[in-house]
Amino acid sequence: MATRAAQAEKTRQTVLDTARKLFVEHGFDATSLQQIADAMGVTKANVYYYFRTKIAILEALLEPTVAALTARLDDAERITDREERIDHLITTWVDQVVVAYRTIAPMSRHDPIARRHEKIARELDELAQRGLHLMFGPAPTVDERAAYWLISDLGVVNRRLDHLGDDELRATLVRLCRGVVREAGRARSTSTR
Repeated sequence: MATRAAQAEKTRQTVLDTARKLFVEHGFDATSLQQIADAMGVTKANVYYYFRTKIAILEALLEPTVAALTARLDDAERITDREERIDHLITTWVDQVVVAYRTIAPMSRHDPIARRHEKIARELDELAQRGLHLMFGPAPTVDERAAYWLISDLGVVNRRLDHLGDDELRATLVRLCRGVVREAGRARSTSTR
């Protein structure tokens, strides 16, 4: 029985890996369940057994990213020092962005694919709002909101710096994000004087 369960999980993971590869190569909309089955060398019914729709596949692909980000936001809530919490959030965000870019790119929460599907859009928006408030408090300024939304959509930067290794990409993005957030903080300081 354990062997059957292990084989089922292996097949499910193969569906996800194949779908991820095809979504990246051809786009979500241009990939069908039949194409996923063909690439795996199985029937469409086999893919359908594990995932009834492409949206179910997308949700499963996003699940680890959402779980990791949720855990890191939980960690941030326990950090009382504001600067330390901001740095934690920046490094967390960059780590998630790099992992997501390398595994489920080019999809992001701004992607029309994610925006079209209410459950996915709502979940990603809730995480984004939670991050914004953890970083800047309950009443962020316009500059702080702009800084947060700017650093939360790093897809264009990732695509232009695709030649960098993960560590160098992370370091570059962390420096960029720290600078943007620091500048937003300066704008707040200037406006409250």
